[in-house]
Amino acid sequence: MFRENYSFCEGDLGDTLRAHQKSILTKVDSIPCDQFMNAQSEEIVDHIISDMSIEPLVIYEDRAEMEQCEIKIDVSGYRNRNLFNKPGPLYVPGVSVSVSIPFTGDISLWKLRPNSWQSVFPQVKIVSDNNRDSGVILIKMEQPADEPIEKFKEHLEDELESIRFYIQSQGGQINGFNSSLHTQIFAAVNARRERIKKHDGLKDILGIPLKRKEGTPSFEPVEIKRKLVRPIPPLPKSGFKPEPGIIEEDYIHILSVIRHAGRTFETTPKIFTVHGEEDLRDIMLAHLNGHYQGDASGEVFRRKGRTDIRIEDKDRAAFVAECKIWKGPKKLTKTIDQLLGYLTWRDCKAAIIIFNKHIASFSGILEVVPDEFRKHSKYKREVDTKEQGEWEFHMTSLEDEGRQVRVHVFVFNLFI
Repeated sequence: MFRENYSFCEGDLGDTLRAHQKSILTKVDSIPCDQFMNAQSEEIVDHIISDMSIEPLVIYEDRAEMEQCEIKIDVSGYRNRNLFNKPGPLYVPGVSVSVSIPFTGDISLWKLRPNSWQSVFPQVKIVSDNNRDSGVILIKMEQPADEPIEKFKEHLEDELESIRFYIQSQGGQINGFNSSLHTQIFAAVNARRERIKKHDGLKDILGIPLKRKEGTPSFEPVEIKRKLVRPIPPLPKSGFKPEPGIIEEDYIHILSVIRHAGRTFETTPKIFTVHGEEDLRDIMLAHLNGHYQGDASGEVFRRKGRTDIRIEDKDRAAFVAECKIWKGPKKLTKTIDQLLGYLTWRDCKAAIIIFNKHIASFSGILEVVPDEFRKHSKYKREVDTKEQGEWEFHMTSLEDEGRQVRVHVFVFNLFI
């Protein structure tokens, strides 16, 4: 594609951004209902942001290249060369210089005028290889051969200064638009989710009730920020249907109970370091069941296997905690695979609780743990927990890519 025109003057950037913004509701509503309900809100938000965010223009002046050639120039329009205003053409020897500079960013931005603009617009050619996010600009200059060659540099710098001004002016508007997308899309996603629940009777989709025991201590919830752009996950193999789960408030409280118990272990390590994995699991289990009451069986959190703590319904887990003593990265990878291989509900929340009893260099463990998750084939994203020795990862179930496991990882130091 090749076009030549004055740049930044064919349309208004502000109007374009406002029109783009109005498409948010359409994009949210266009996702098939089952796929929409199967995905986490943040996954939908990230998916739409990846489609709607605008990449500002950037030019790479350090990679500029130049071509020059001899030409004939019509100087009939030059007053100092056509004193008697003779009809042209009047040709003289000349020099043509073409400077090409690579750029990245949405190619349509070269047409749009920002809210701050000048009376003079740069004139460049935009060359693209059908990729809307890269190409080159060509700045063409020509003058009679007997003119000082310094004029080429002056003209080039004038054009570049104008281009820099417009790109910087656009950048402020575009960055403001991009930064506002998350809030607006998240609101639209939640509004549609509420409509679906209201009209389709899905308000009880998160169905496992956890009754808080009276008189138990409360803890401050963890503030979570999500990041990274990911596509919307596929539907589970069985299709979408309401499934049991743990509500966010209960999950945060469960994690706070684990955190409080683990830090108690750390403050008195001599008492707890003598215990093995099963004993540590049972102590943690007692802490959790001390905060919640179940049905007639009396327990919400149950033992399963050697180190598991689970909340189950119909043989599928809605919450799983694994208690492990640190035995190196290979053992952690096996634990991750084991956790992701369980039969889980669509939105399974989990915890891996690691106790260090044998390693003096605790900081080395803190470096290894997140790396093992990030390089796992089922890794999707990481969420900032703002807590020392903790991480949260969103992973894909080994049994079905449409099912996810949200894993909060704790590492407690019992080494003495």
